Amino acid sequence: KILKPDPRAYELVLAELGLPAERCVFVDDQKKNIEGSAAAGLPYVHFDVTRPAESYATALSMLGL
Repeated sequence: KILKPDPRAYELVLAELGLPAERCVFVDDQKKNIEGSAAAGLPYVHFDVTRPAESYATALSMLGL
């Protein structure tokens, strides 16, 4: 019953996955959700729908892929 952009939503997912925030990248096109991610300390990519390949490449590089 917790939804984005509440920082607790991101924290809950990280806890359920058993992963630290620094090993993940949150990708979204909505600024409010990006702000929630940042508040939870989760690295993020603000997805640009007009440049999807660039956003995708950025996320992969942040993951070391």
